[in-house]
Order: sequence, then structure tokens, then C-alpha cells
Amino acid sequence: MRKVTVKFMLCTVVMLLLLAPSYAEKSAIPIASIEELQQIGNDAAYPLNGYYVLTRDIEAAHTARWNNGAGFAPIGQRLEEDDSLAFNGWFDGQGFTIRGLVINRPDAQGVGLFGSIGGNAVVVNVTLEGGSITGSHYVGALVGENWSQGITACSSSATVTGLTRAGGLAGINRGTLDMCSASGSVQGNEYVGGLAGRNYEGVVQGCYSTGRVSGGFWIGGLIGESFAGETYDSYWDIELSGLSVSAGGAGLTSK
Repeated sequence: MRKVTVKFMLCTVVMLLLLAPSYAEKSAIPIASIEELQQIGNDAAYPLNGYYVLTRDIEAAHTARWNNGAGFAPIGQRLEEDDSLAFNGWFDGQGFTIRGLVINRPDAQGVGLFGSIGGNAVVVNVTLEGGSITGSHYVGALVGENWSQGITACSSSATVTGLTRAGGLAGINRGTLDMCSASGSVQGNEYVGGLAGRNYEGVVQGCYSTGRVSGGFWIGGLIGESFAGETYDSYWDIELSGLSVSAGGAGLTSK
């Protein structure tokens, strides 16, 4: 697999430095368990615009038993043309891993670890390992709907299932995905991609996906469909995805 170019690494550093000042004076809120993670947006001490850091790997397989089988409740809600209830803080995974996260909400929109990430948010260095994410529309392992200018160095191997706008990392990308990857299988009906189901006026750079992708219309190895979106230095595995087409990126082989 190709390495991300220095050019895009520098762009990412500059972008994060520009976004960082608004969080510099905030005290980081540590997250050390899946229970604490679920408090974001549900407890006054864990606001949606807070500054969070993971302090250890998190085991989350028991979320399969939460909420009568519905599992973890996505952080931040999706509202059409309004991200006031989206996650609008800074979340730094610090390279730690969330393992076995389960979300089973087949009738819900905006489904993922984050249901919606707003335009003022930054999410970096988060890894999701295993687990399963199920929703209806706007479904991704990390985020259902991304508006942010900074999702960077995040990855997932979770299985994703949705109806439309389903992606291995993001259901729909309206912001920036930078140096991210996805390797879990993705299944849906329309707008289905190994990394992002739809890239809607967003930017994907330095990313790749290797998961199996299956669906009906507008499906792609990396991106299912793109509307005025841009993709740079990104690729997908043709053999592992089972697809030779994508709405962005270059198709490569494992060999």
C-alpha cells in the first residue's frame, strides 16, 4: 500500500494548528471507559463542544446489551442544515483503540460513534476495531454525517450496514477526511463506499479502504458517489473490496 505524501501531512498539520487556538485554553476531559464516552452530550459535565482525550484502550463489546439491544447511542444528532446538536468539540483518541463497539439502530439516521460531527469540530487519532454499526441513512463506523474540517488519522475495521449513504468510516462527508482508513465490510442499497458512502462537496485526501463493499446503486470501492467532492492521493483495494469502480481515488491490488 502507498504511503501518504509529505504534502498532505503538512496540510494536515497546518489545518490543525489553525483550529487548535479555540481549545488551547480548555482543560481536556479524560475518557477512560465506554460509559464515560456515552456521557458526551448526555451530561452537563460532558458538553458537545468539549475537549476530550482518550487515556486508554476501551473495551466496548458489552454495548451489544445496552438499550435493549440497540447498543451505544451515537454522539451528536443529525439535523438537516443545522449542526447545533452535532458534536462540535475536539476529540483526540491519542492513538488508542475502541474495540467491539455495537450500534444496532436500523431505523435511525445519523449513525456511528458520532452521529453528526459539526463544522467547528476536530476528531483525530481514533481507531475502531471490530464491532458492528447498523442504521438506515447516513451510517458510518466513525460518523454518520461529517461536516467538520478535520477528521484526521482515524481508522475502523467495524462492519457497517445501512440503507443509503453508508461508508466504512463516514456515511456522508461534507468536510475533510485526511489520512484515514477503513477495512470493515460495508453493505447498503444506495451511496455505499468502502470509506465514505457519499462525498458531498467534501475533501478526501491521503485515505484508503480495503473492506468488502456491496449494494445496489452508486457503490464504490472508496467512495460510492461524489457531488462536487474532491479526492486526492487516495485509493482502495480492488480485490478485497470486490469493486473496480469508485467515485474517487485509485484502484490498486494487494499483490
